[in-house]
Amino acid sequence: MNYSRAIFLISDDVRVIECTYEAEENAPRTAFKSLDASIKEGDYVVVPTKSRHQMTVCKVAATDAEPDLESSKDIDWIVGVVSRANFEEITRQENEAIDRIRAAERRRKKKELRATMLADAEEEIKALPIATAQIAATASEAEDK
Repeated sequence: MNYSRAIFLISDDVRVIECTYEAEENAPRTAFKSLDASIKEGDYVVVPTKSRHQMTVCKVAATDAEPDLESSKDIDWIVGVVSRANFEEITRQENEAIDRIRAAERRRKKKELRATMLADAEEEIKALPIATAQIAATASEAEDK
């Protein structure tokens, strides 16, 4: 017996959480163990690795799988759940701010162009029919009249 799996004999509260390192639908799954009852499919979790900073993020593919007590492969503990809520909210707020900045920039450029390009001919241009043109009626609207 692999002793990293002995905990499943000791406690019924330990869960087997299957995770994927890759985004593909049929990506291989790796089993981890956790006491966190809140972990659900689709969550992101930090797991131990032998690379980088000895940790990486995986996506939970399944929860409460049956432990394979006969396997000789070690099963590691999940380090913790990654909360994306704060990240997603701050990203949403930043995108909203960027949209407002872009709109303000467009208004400023339009105002500057009007001031520089139309300064000498503003009255003449405003007098042109297109400056106050209404959209022409479609052929079917004209026939109805």
